[in-house]
Amino acid sequence: MFSNQMSQVSNMIGKVCPILHRSINTSSSSVASSVASSALKANQQPQQHPSTLTPDNAKDFFQKCPFANVVEEGMKKDQEKGLEVLSELMNPSNKNMIEQQQESLSEIMERNQQQQIQQQQQQQQQTNFKASYQKSFEKVITNLKEEGRYRVFTTIQRQVGAFPYAKRYETTEQLNSSASLLSNTINQKAEIVERFEIEIDEDEQITAANPQQVEEVAVWCSNDYLGMGQNAVVLNEMTSAIQKMGAGSGGTRNISGTTSEHVKLERELADLHNKDNALVFGSCYIANVSAVTSIAAAMPDCIVFSDAKNHASLIEGIRNSKLDKKVFKHNDIQHLEELLSKADPARPKLIIFESVYSMDGTIAPIAEICDLADKYNAITFIDEVHAVGLYGDRGAGVCERENLMDRVDIVSGTLGKAFGVFGGYIAANNQIVDTIRCLSPGFIFTTSIPPSIAAGARASVSYLKQSKKERQQHQERTHKLKQMLKDAHLPVLETPSHIVPLMVGDSVLCKKMSDYLLANHNIYVQPINYPTVPKGTERFRLTPSPVHNDDSMKRLVDGMIDCWKQFGLKKTNQL
Repeated sequence: MFSNQMSQVSNMIGKVCPILHRSINTSSSSVASSVASSALKANQQPQQHPSTLTPDNAKDFFQKCPFANVVEEGMKKDQEKGLEVLSELMNPSNKNMIEQQQESLSEIMERNQQQQIQQQQQQQQQTNFKASYQKSFEKVITNLKEEGRYRVFTTIQRQVGAFPYAKRYETTEQLNSSASLLSNTINQKAEIVERFEIEIDEDEQITAANPQQVEEVAVWCSNDYLGMGQNAVVLNEMTSAIQKMGAGSGGTRNISGTTSEHVKLERELADLHNKDNALVFGSCYIANVSAVTSIAAAMPDCIVFSDAKNHASLIEGIRNSKLDKKVFKHNDIQHLEELLSKADPARPKLIIFESVYSMDGTIAPIAEICDLADKYNAITFIDEVHAVGLYGDRGAGVCERENLMDRVDIVSGTLGKAFGVFGGYIAANNQIVDTIRCLSPGFIFTTSIPPSIAAGARASVSYLKQSKKERQQHQERTHKLKQMLKDAHLPVLETPSHIVPLMVGDSVLCKKMSDYLLANHNIYVQPINYPTVPKGTERFRLTPSPVHNDDSMKRLVDGMIDCWKQFGLKKTNQL
């Protein structure tokens, strides 16, 4: 009975106050247990404790509880808040807002999905674009191979003191494959034979597992016309300079890249061409482009008159200058005068031409061009790249040989051909050189050549100013080779210069013949194809030097005779 009473009271209070509910349960349980235990011992009916809650006094106790009102008030507030929230949720305007939020969420999700789809499409497009780019490149390469114009480099190692001979590295399998494939495709315009050269260290052991074959080849296409790249004076100056000054120049000419060697080289070049000043560049290609564009910046109204067979560097310089241009027929004085006579007399004029044209071996009528320049108030720009070091009493070029140096205004040359080193230059009066120096991006923003290169070039220029032996031997060797080729009835193009073009007339055959000569005769001569020369005029350009002896010339001619026979080409006595 007692337990039932306590349970009823506890449930009543628990509905209102959980704290009292826990307290009552705990205290009542302990008191009841104690009383019950005593009663049992005394064998008596248990008496109620004065503080024990019963159904009769619980209501009064509950009304006196200090927490009861608080709890009851809290419950009322919670109920009111719940009704308020429910009312707001049922409010039509709030319902619309919730629906709008749900719609906005749907739109966001849809937009994100669309963005993901767009990103995937863009990625796919990029992949397609890249694939398209690759196909464009592959198409170009395939066309070049089919036309026989794909450029394959032959790896050689020049040997000090051994020029014109050099070492060439290639596997025996590649050599045999190249020769076999060439033999099987004679007189057929099949795909070009591809060779992949391998350069190895001289001390690398050649074994059965590494069947690389070191071949000694005779080089017949080098622009080191006089072998000055092997000259002891040049090598000593270069090694001395690199020991003193280090490897690089350290910057552009304007920022720490002008060393004493650069200054001495430019003085040497100015003296060579009898000009006020000179300016050295990283190559004559850059020198030509820079000079022409700088002149254009100084004289934007200038008209350029350009020979039809000018070098690519001169053509690019003219194109970049955006000047009005007139192209006259190669070495055609009458056509040049016709164009000059039609030009506005008040406009400045610039005639650009070369002294020796490297592919045909022709020489410009310099005196006549200078006469026209005087007559029509034009300035002259001559490229002597294939003449400096080779012609003239001190090696200044064809202008020196013909006593015309003072009649040309600007001359450009190279340090990488007859001088045997590296770099290019222009020489002119102080005003022109200063203009190019200050306006040419190709000069201003390019790191200068290393001091050791400048020292070697200066030594070479200085040496050839005094030594005539190399030039005389070069002319003698050139004359003899031309005669030997003629006697063999090979189609050598007659030229007044040291250039010896041997005509083939087909790009695919020209490349195959080059490979055949290398594989079977150890003769390295590079095919000259379009765009270097016009299509249908493909050729070998032979460049004899003072160190090509009679035996090497005989082996070259014998190799060419065999090549003409193997490929079924007609010789001049068979036409």
